[in-house]
Amino acid sequence: MTKEYEKLFAAISGHFLTQQLPDNWGDFDDEYLEEWFVECAVHTYEYWDWAQVYAKIAAITETAMELMKGTKS
Repeated sequence: MTKEYEKLFAAISGHFLTQQLPDNWGDFDDEYLEEWFVECAVHTYEYWDWAQVYAKIAAITETAMELMKGTKS
């Protein structure tokens, strides 16, 4: 995972969580990351499994990274 990906993922997370993940979120262990997602889920996602929210953010991040690199039209 690149720093650019981590930063973009953190920025996008702010649309799904009550607060954006910090830039160093990639250093979090899975247990702490799950805790962060559960505690900071916005109302829309509060009953979703945290891994589903993570996967949604990751998919959007991947698309944005591809667009930024010009590999997706």
